[in-house]
Amino acid sequence: MIANYCQFDFRLSKMNLILLNGRLIFIFYILVFISIKSISALANDESNFQTAVERYRKRINQDPKNLDLHREMVLYATKTNRINVPLYIYKNIQAKQPNNPLFCYLLAYTYFHSNRSMEQAIDLAKKALSHQNNFWQASQLLGECYTKKGNIELAEEIFLQAVEAQKDAWPIKLQLAKLYQSQQAYLKALTYYRQVSAKEPKSASIHFEIGLILRRLKRLPEAQSAFQKSIHHDKKHVYAYYQIGQIYALQKEPNKAINQYRKARRLDPRPKPKPRYELAVIFLKQEDGRNAISALRSGISLDSKYANYTNQFQNVSTLSAAKKLSEILTNLPVETEGDCFLHFFVAQLHIKTEQFKTARWHLEQVISLQPNHAEAHALLGQIYEQSNMPEAINSFEQAVEHGNEKVEIMLKLAQNYQRQKKNDKFVVVAEKILELSQQPEIHYQLALYYEEEALIKKESLEEEAIKKLEEKALYHVDQAVKINPESAKYNLKLGSYYDQRKKIKAIRFYEKAIQLDPQNPEGYYKRGLFMSNYTFGAAKVLLYAPEDVMADLKKSIQLDPNSIGAHRAMGIVYDRMYDVPNAIKSFKKVIQLNPQDSYAQIYLAEKYVNSGQIQLAVSALEQAIKGSPDDVEALKDYAFLSLKFNQELLWKPAQKALETANKIRPDDAEILMNYGYTLYLGGEIEKSVEQYKKSIQLKPDWDITYYNLALAYERLRKYDLAKQSYQKVSEINPNGPLNNKSINRLILLGGK
Repeated sequence: MIANYCQFDFRLSKMNLILLNGRLIFIFYILVFISIKSISALANDESNFQTAVERYRKRINQDPKNLDLHREMVLYATKTNRINVPLYIYKNIQAKQPNNPLFCYLLAYTYFHSNRSMEQAIDLAKKALSHQNNFWQASQLLGECYTKKGNIELAEEIFLQAVEAQKDAWPIKLQLAKLYQSQQAYLKALTYYRQVSAKEPKSASIHFEIGLILRRLKRLPEAQSAFQKSIHHDKKHVYAYYQIGQIYALQKEPNKAINQYRKARRLDPRPKPKPRYELAVIFLKQEDGRNAISALRSGISLDSKYANYTNQFQNVSTLSAAKKLSEILTNLPVETEGDCFLHFFVAQLHIKTEQFKTARWHLEQVISLQPNHAEAHALLGQIYEQSNMPEAINSFEQAVEHGNEKVEIMLKLAQNYQRQKKNDKFVVVAEKILELSQQPEIHYQLALYYEEEALIKKESLEEEAIKKLEEKALYHVDQAVKINPESAKYNLKLGSYYDQRKKIKAIRFYEKAIQLDPQNPEGYYKRGLFMSNYTFGAAKVLLYAPEDVMADLKKSIQLDPNSIGAHRAMGIVYDRMYDVPNAIKSFKKVIQLNPQDSYAQIYLAEKYVNSGQIQLAVSALEQAIKGSPDDVEALKDYAFLSLKFNQELLWKPAQKALETANKIRPDDAEILMNYGYTLYLGGEIEKSVEQYKKSIQLKPDWDITYYNLALAYERLRKYDLAKQSYQKVSEINPNGPLNNKSINRLILLGGK
């Protein structure tokens, strides 16, 4: 083997050997020695690998079904760069028993931690679940795989399914908590962290995470309590002390904050500048310049890059500190997290002194190293607001995307999205706002959004989706009223939602709205309309007296003479009171305000028909159709009256109306029959026959359709079929008005 190796590497001529004056021989021996050593090392590596394999096998064979032991061994192998050992072992085991869920899981777990083949890890985890569907550890691993791949929705779905199947599987709940935390869904994350804490009450790290989330949600007393629990279970949890100190600073208790930092300093073997810089930023926001500079100086003293500048910040004003720090940072590259903190800190100092150009430069340095720095984006947005609104919006979007906690920034974004009709983005930012602050107007605007979405869904008759959207709308406006019960607008909207559900409690919110805003005509109109329609009992008896209804409607019209809804409701109530003249007067006022109000026009059309004014009825229905082009009954009535009034002139508009009605309601025998008749009038006899046949299939005992069909057959010279149809008329209705006509037609066709 050595000879071959040397022959491959050193094919030199004899002449060359002589010319090298003996040096080649020396090199040759050196290389041969190295080659032998390399081969020996390979042999040793192989031997060491086999030894490691045997050691691993021996360890796991002590408790082969202990998943925790297997996982610990894999993690240790990862840490010591020996992941090949468990990969080798689990590959061999799984190859022998390819459908064993445990071995599929272990190999998947090893692949996951080896970072070599995430797809193989996913396939094996799925295989484990296919053979044991309640194997929640495999579900957890599969979810982690998808999380690592960035497929968050699928990961969430898998985790939720696993939790539903195994409610005590707290490690999956922990994964869900981390997932939601990473997605800034803090309320959901908090729910699962608390469930995990109930199972692991002594876990300092879980209490710490709960504290972080509560702090993000601005629930500072609860956050402080969580950090204290973390310290209770881990006396040396220095970062919990730092967090409590920062909470004290946020609550404007600087002495307590500094005291917590001193406690942490005594416990922290390797103190870092970051917590000091964070405290400095908080003090600065609280307008506590002295303590801000003191915390800054403390951080700089621990920052190797800036330690030499520590003394320059002793006993200096914030203005002087801003100038000195800017000078230092201008001449140094932005490389570390400490650099970002200092640039961010000095940017805020410059904003306070209205040196916006300098502040912007420092913020841009922060973002160049930390593009996900939410607060830097937010401050940049506030600077851009003065001169460049599109850039400001872009910065605000970046801030929110990266976890901004400033409600005022989110509110600006929400308003901008509403103006631009970017509803999807509005909903996302609105929900984030509500996690941080229960803003009644945001609840109200979300209610309006879901209400509009429900109306859109009604066009496609998606009943389940409509119900969910309406429930969301009701929830949000209910929250708005609970937060601000003195808003007439919120009470009025909540009343209208209960009104739609025919709930008597609607009246309470209408009354509250009227009480809060007695000059708003809509409150009286809505209450009057509700009272005019509310019934009770099996007999559907009207609960409220017409006089009470009329009082509200008249008040609404007094405040707004052009209220179409109030005039329409007045017309309905007058009609119920059998006061037709006043009903007609009210409905005429409606069409004066809106000529295409279908309800008013249809009512008037009916009254015109009753009084023999067919032409006026046709005109009224024509306007009604313009207002409600999908009103099938109006389309049918319009076509029928048009044909009755003047079929020679109006058969085409009638045909068009029936075509529309047929598209909406294709299985209506009356529409098909009348549509067939308009085709007959237009000379399309074959087509008219088709429509008559369709009508007969739906309503086989209707004599008029057979009579019209017989006429069509006559025109087509299909006399036998015409005779059969006339005979059918007599069979169906021998005493009807068409019977004699059919007999007469049969007599005329006798010889044909």
